[in-house]
Amino acid sequence: MKKNILVVDDEPDIRGFLSDLLEDEGYSVRAAENGNQAMEMIQQEKPDLILLDLLMPKGTGTDLYRMIHQKKEFDTIPVIVISGLPGRHLAVSKSVPVFEKPIDEKGVLEEVKKAIG
Repeated sequence: MKKNILVVDDEPDIRGFLSDLLEDEGYSVRAAENGNQAMEMIQQEKPDLILLDLLMPKGTGTDLYRMIHQKKEFDTIPVIVISGLPGRHLAVSKSVPVFEKPIDEKGVLEEVKKAIG
C-alpha cells in the first residue's frame, strides 16, 4: 500500500512541484493550500507524513503544527518543514527536518524515506 503524504503550501507551484516529485517516487499525495484546509484533510484521512510550509494565510503552518501535536491521534505524524520564513527552525518545538526554499529535492526525498520509507 502506498504511503500517503500531505503537502501543505499556499503556493500552487510549490504544491505541484512537491506532489509531482513525491508521486514519481511512488507516494500517494494530497495537497492543501493552508493550515485550515490541511486540518480538515488530516481529520478525514490521517497522512503518513506532512510536508509543511510555515507562512500561509488562513491557518499558518506553525498553528497547524501545534494543533496536530496537541491531539493524541495525530501527534505521531512526522513533519518536514519547507519554508522561506527566516527563523523557521525556531517555529516548531520538536526536532524536525527543516528545508528552505528553493527546495533541495535530494535532501527532501532522503528525509521522506527516513521518515516513512
